[in-house]
Amino acid sequence: MPAPQRVSQEALVAAIRRIAEDDGIDAVTMSSVASAVGVRTPSLYKRAADRHGLLRLAAEDAARELVTEMSSEPFAPGEGPAGRLRRMAHALRAFAARAPRVSGLLFAAPSAAAAPSPEAGEPLLRPLLDVISAAASGDPLPAARTFTAWIYGFCTMEQAGAFRLGGDVDEAFEYGLDVLLDAIARPRA
Repeated sequence: MPAPQRVSQEALVAAIRRIAEDDGIDAVTMSSVASAVGVRTPSLYKRAADRHGLLRLAAEDAARELVTEMSSEPFAPGEGPAGRLRRMAHALRAFAARAPRVSGLLFAAPSAAAAPSPEAGEPLLRPLLDVISAAASGDPLPAARTFTAWIYGFCTMEQAGAFRLGGDVDEAFEYGLDVLLDAIARPRA
């Protein structure tokens, strides 16, 4: 009997992400991924306990990719917190456009086991909390949640083609972002 084929972590994650983007999150199963990488299903249990474990691999890869993208350009000298948050928002929107289904795992995974681990999510959350702390007084968590919820919601609606009233969607994104950044910077009463 021939030796079982070995699959690199990169090839495994690429297959999971491809299935998720092409066929949907529900199509990511142990058997579909095994078939995509050319191994028998039982061999995947060395890498993940179940399909949610496979989804976590994709979510953590997406988190790393987004962190890299958000930090690829250094902040400009004199660029304030609003400028940094604007860049983060644009990076997230661009990522969501490229990987709409996998990006959803970052914010709306089907279970905690399918979401990025706290260790994988922290490099995404920490810079956001730091920049919001510089922009607003008090606990940055409510503002960070509002910021990410608005961007994720906007991107989800954009991907679904839900903006059907005409007008420029890019302009609407900038308007919403301006309003949100103004609200974050405004002292709380």
